[in-house]
Amino acid sequence: MASMGEVKPDTGEAYLDIVWKQFKKNRFALGALWALIPVALTALLAPLLASDQPLVYFEGDQILFPWLLALFNPTERVDFAFNMAMLAFGPWAIIAWYLNRRWRQHQVPGRTRALRVTGLLILMVVATILLFSIPAVRPSNPHSHRAFVEEEFRDPDAWGIYALSPYGPRDQERGSTFRPPMYRKDATDRQRSSEWFPHLLGTDDIGRDVLARMIYGTRISLTIGFLAVGIYLSIGIILGALAGYFGGLTDMVISRVIEVILLFPSFFLILTLVAMLGPSIYIIMVVIGLTGWPGIARLIRGEVLKQRSNDYVAAARALGGSHLRVLFRHILPNALAPALVAAPFGVASAIVVEAGLSLLGFGVRLPTPTWGILLRLGSENYNYWWLIVVPSVAIFFTVTVFNLIGSGLRDAMDPRLRM
Repeated sequence: MASMGEVKPDTGEAYLDIVWKQFKKNRFALGALWALIPVALTALLAPLLASDQPLVYFEGDQILFPWLLALFNPTERVDFAFNMAMLAFGPWAIIAWYLNRRWRQHQVPGRTRALRVTGLLILMVVATILLFSIPAVRPSNPHSHRAFVEEEFRDPDAWGIYALSPYGPRDQERGSTFRPPMYRKDATDRQRSSEWFPHLLGTDDIGRDVLARMIYGTRISLTIGFLAVGIYLSIGIILGALAGYFGGLTDMVISRVIEVILLFPSFFLILTLVAMLGPSIYIIMVVIGLTGWPGIARLIRGEVLKQRSNDYVAAARALGGSHLRVLFRHILPNALAPALVAAPFGVASAIVVEAGLSLLGFGVRLPTPTWGILLRLGSENYNYWWLIVVPSVAIFFTVTVFNLIGSGLRDAMDPRLRM
């Protein structure tokens, strides 16, 4: 029993610790967070899961590494970013494991360790992307024109080691259009060494493997979701904070702009802009970002209006803090909860919008693999049921995961639900 004069240690918790503790009580939200990990790993490790480029190719006395060279020279820029993230992930995992052990020995709090290793991952990924974006540093791919699976089939002395599925997202198999799941060519009809492996989820209209296109489509969906949300969160937070803090003319102008944009149905506005500018993953991300910020701005404006009347704001002003310092250093960190809650819902909404645009023919240009494009192929003929079921299940699963995470964050940040 503690003596009368003994001072008890401070048992106060940081706000993020309280939110995380509340979030873990929601079993559905916590399960959704764990379910998001394989989705992210699928996007990150796509070339290891499906690729028509051999990891190692033995050709006589030569040993080639086409898969590694292809990582640095993909067709899509999105694939380049993910490929560089995959290359940085291995060294990061080793360094993070070592540093985490050191920090744990020094009794560094778990939240601090998590933030540090996450920051280290972001730093390493960005550095890797910037480094290999330099043409002089990035290795070229002299084998880009070669079809190794056909060469291996014709040459008995050549053989290669491939990814788990030896099909790429753009790899076409002649004579195998609209084949159902588990289809595999007869031995007498094979023309490539990869055709011994079954198409686990079938093929599309020109004989491309649906599984490979689904795997690489995960990259497109997550990229559109996160970058579009990042764009409109940044715009909405800044404009909402300025409107709520300064008020007056600033508030009136920003509020009228918000009301004008909210008058237009966002999906049809996106549809019109994409039709005018042309289908592109970058245009879709920018358009969703430029049309989705008013809701965030209104939420942040309301929170800033409540926060600016608190005593700590008056104290910061009395100490000589500038308007920008008071707003972005003191008020905004306490007003971000609505934006953080809205972010997972926004990612889910952006994924659905992209799928809807692709279904209508206004999405990403072919032959870029997306879930919406596969869904469009299936909608043209319901006999090809796998082209409807597979992307629909993927969209439903991913959207549900993000919605459950957003719901969990909303409940965790609501003080009325804390026990």
